Amino acid sequence: MDQQMSPWEFYERGLVLKQVHMFHPAIDDFQAAAKDSQYEGKAYAQMAMCLDAIGHDEEAIIAFRRAIASPTVSFKEQCQILYQLGRTLESLGRDAEGLEVYGRISKTYPDFLDVAQRMKSLSLRQGRRSSRIFDWWGDWVHRVRARRRARPPHLLTALDQIGQ
Repeated sequence: MDQQMSPWEFYERGLVLKQVHMFHPAIDDFQAAAKDSQYEGKAYAQMAMCLDAIGHDEEAIIAFRRAIASPTVSFKEQCQILYQLGRTLESLGRDAEGLEVYGRISKTYPDFLDVAQRMKSLSLRQGRRSSRIFDWWGDWVHRVRARRRARPPHLLTALDQIGQ
């Protein structure tokens, strides 16, 4: 029976299955619908959301990117897909990539949902992370230098000779 279904029927059944949280069979239907160029973008977007829901984040990111690349996706749909991709990247702590995705939306549609707020939040988070790394590195260098100074002079001379 499945072989006689049209891409539209696969897509519609996938939507129903997704709505009742039957994500695995929904993914199968979206894959079948995506074979038709008319449904490719929408099917990959829906597939990505299913994959995200079951914790297959990396596969979801790939599916979101395939959906965005589809020529049948409208500008508004592309913004919505980019937004979902940004949210997925953000949830994985991939702030730089999330900022890049939100930036793509912001360039053409600056008032899209809460993109401006998300960009601000990610920028701050990225800044704090860089600051913590810098603080950690500076602290480590300080401890190494302190240990070096604490060594007996004869050991320092030997270490200096070995280093040369």
